[in-house]
Amino acid sequence: MPATYADLKKAVEAVVFKGRQQIELAWVRTYHETGRLINEHILQNRQRAGYGAGVFEKLSADTGISKRTLQECAQFQRCFPIPRTCAQLGWAHYRTLCQVADQNARTSLMRDAIKHEWTVAKLVQRVRPLNAALEVEQDDSSSPTRAAPQKLLTLKRGTPGIFRLVSRGDALAVDLGFRLYLRLSDEQAEEFSAGDFVTCDARGRVAKASEATKADLFTYSAVVRRTIDGDTLAISLQLPGRYEIEQKLRLRGVDCPEMDTAAGKAAKRFAESLVAAATAVTIYTTKPDKYDRYLADVFLAPRDAAEVFLNNAILAAGHAVRMDEYRLEDWEG
Repeated sequence: MPATYADLKKAVEAVVFKGRQQIELAWVRTYHETGRLINEHILQNRQRAGYGAGVFEKLSADTGISKRTLQECAQFQRCFPIPRTCAQLGWAHYRTLCQVADQNARTSLMRDAIKHEWTVAKLVQRVRPLNAALEVEQDDSSSPTRAAPQKLLTLKRGTPGIFRLVSRGDALAVDLGFRLYLRLSDEQAEEFSAGDFVTCDARGRVAKASEATKADLFTYSAVVRRTIDGDTLAISLQLPGRYEIEQKLRLRGVDCPEMDTAAGKAAKRFAESLVAAATAVTIYTTKPDKYDRYLADVFLAPRDAAEVFLNNAILAAGHAVRMDEYRLEDWEG
């Protein structure tokens, strides 16, 4: 028996904490098994048209369990066929993780939550930027609909500050991208050769980057000046040699509805919300040969939250469809 009050307090806290953990894990197992039963039942009756849609209403009425809870159980089992029943993750954690549409992102967040012992509030902070769903203003004439979530892109991203040296006539120059070049002095050029990968700071000081590869190129820290529409941004960035440029970028692989539609306005608002939450923006640019315009993979880093790959966030939220080929009119406006 605890001899002092301090011993009593410590013992009671240990018992209560352990008991709460066991209760929480029991709820996780309960909700997962409930979801499994529902999903398997619906699967067995998939030939009956419309049957699945009515199951939740009828089951809720007959059991007294809310329809929302039943739907969350089913979603939980689909998202996590084999859940990690560990002390760090409770039902509220899993319910939050199920809001993430992309399986890879969901798995990554789950692992981080376990590793860092995130509270539910901390996890919500990470999930919210990935699912910044915005209500669309509706009028009497239109009812906006979102596209089904699309197949996601394989991201492309290098390392900001890495460049390659190229020959420019009789001199070497740093290829800064965007058709900008920073010529080396004769003294600088003695240390390098065309094709070398280098770092280059704001003052134009160059150093070899021996571990860099082609995959590190054309990646920049940027500032988003304006969200033109759901798939087009106006950005500015500082380059070595005191270059400051402004450029319109189209998100690679993403095609949002036109801005004269309610769905197009919703896509823009979705993108704006993610951009507004970012404290740092990184872009990787490519240039389609046909129209000589810049495409970009855009990465947003919200304060105290997981980084968001904007292209995939828009696709996963159903605000865009995949576009892998471009037409001239896609660059107009």
